[in-house]
Amino acid sequence: MAKAISVFFEELGYPLRNRRWSWGARRDNSILLRTWQDEQDFHARTVTVLREPAAHLETDSFGLDERIVQLKSLWIGEAAGYTVIVEVKDKGARPRQIKGYREDVVFAINQIASRADGGIVGVLGEMVPIAKLHEHAQTHRTKPASGVFPVDDAARSGLSTDSYQQKLPAIRAWLISICAERGKVTYADVMNRFGLTFYPLRNAMSWLGHDCQRAGEPIITALIVDKETGLCSEGLEAEFGVVDDVAERERCYARWGHHDQAPGQATAPADPPRAQAADDLEERAARFALVEVRTQQPAFRAAVFRAFGGRCAISGCTVPEALEAAHLEGRSWKHGHNAATDGILLRRDLHALYDTGLLSFEDDMRVRLNPAVLQHYGAFEGVAVSAQIHPVNQNLP
Repeated sequence: MAKAISVFFEELGYPLRNRRWSWGARRDNSILLRTWQDEQDFHARTVTVLREPAAHLETDSFGLDERIVQLKSLWIGEAAGYTVIVEVKDKGARPRQIKGYREDVVFAINQIASRADGGIVGVLGEMVPIAKLHEHAQTHRTKPASGVFPVDDAARSGLSTDSYQQKLPAIRAWLISICAERGKVTYADVMNRFGLTFYPLRNAMSWLGHDCQRAGEPIITALIVDKETGLCSEGLEAEFGVVDDVAERERCYARWGHHDQAPGQATAPADPPRAQAADDLEERAARFALVEVRTQQPAFRAAVFRAFGGRCAISGCTVPEALEAAHLEGRSWKHGHNAATDGILLRRDLHALYDTGLLSFEDDMRVRLNPAVLQHYGAFEGVAVSAQIHPVNQNLP
């Protein structure tokens, strides 16, 4: 491979928005995607342009939002689609690394179509020499696909389009989930998962740490360590006065971990302690209301939040910025199902699993998980969730 893929895109007039995580770029009315050779079907002349939903939940999901927007344009036939197909170094590695690609041609995409597993493929057309790409794009259009675009906007993670400030709730929620496993992560883990470079990561850690300090909580960024030493940087002491980062992690585990259950045993979250005052719920509800959502949804979100006492129905998480009001199966905001009884309060990552079918509820409201996510979420398998809202809130809209 003579040049980096980002340089190749830039020289063709399709500069990537972010060299770390962009999977493609747009120029006027044409879109150039990067796809993988091992996901190409030579017989059917197709290549995967978006993998099945389960594949979006791990560390390479920060390019997802851009790809969804680009594919939606191709689906309705408003742009000319092309792809450069690259060879992967190691199929099992995450994130993947590029071994090589053809620098003389790209493939035209004649149409895109959905697969039974929820993935999307591009139907490949002719090979277009790069010297003639812009001329070809003047007349080529990807044929509109039939039906409605199969990916709902709710599937967009927000990781690639949001600023680091907008990613703070997701980063905090993820770190809290790490506490449940008494784990820690590296700086590279956070940068790769959330599409951050060094300075935005440093700023995000500062914001999160000061939020914890103001709330009287352990400094949750103590979970982020150097890969080689397994310890935090000197900034933890300089900015927050934490001398012993190992002890601070133990405080985090005690605050956010789940030590009251045996390994592999799933238990329903405990009821909120009676000592928790009503004004505390209202204060957290106010914080929850600040999280940006669809303009049609604030009343629904507020009703569901109060109905469940500001507590995730599965994990018991009470951090407002990490919670989302999810519509129960069969209910939809589009059809006016916006009463408290139409929803359930879930931690953001659990909401994503629910929306993509990787988490579901049996008739008795016990959690069932897809095998693909059991490794990370197995503690919640079989948890009995009450769909009944608090009696005091029965009359909420």
